Amino acid sequence: MITSESIKEYLDRMYGNQLYEELESTDQGKIIFDAHELLKDNFKEETITDRAVALQVLYMLEGEEEEFSKLKRHGVKTYSVKGVSVTFDGTEISPTVIQLLEPVPKAKVGRLI
Repeated sequence: MITSESIKEYLDRMYGNQLYEELESTDQGKIIFDAHELLKDNFKEETITDRAVALQVLYMLEGEEEEFSKLKRHGVKTYSVKGVSVTFDGTEISPTVIQLLEPVPKAKVGRLI
């Protein structure tokens, strides 16, 4: 069963988790909760794994660090400052997590007579 503690353990073992480690313990719990709830809103709960939530946590923290998450949450599609333009595509969910949790279509093999 997936729990906050199992997700914390997974995050502790991941490389590149500095943003997560810099958070206070209470904030770590809050971001895990937010990431898990976001995934539950978009995928069946039984398909969500510790890995998926951990990857989503890191994705959310990176977005907050770069301040792009705030723009995406407000529906901004294109953003430009001093000649640098950014176009947002997709959702608040990590593309890696989407790839993990969406079912892979299975090819049907048959024979024509």
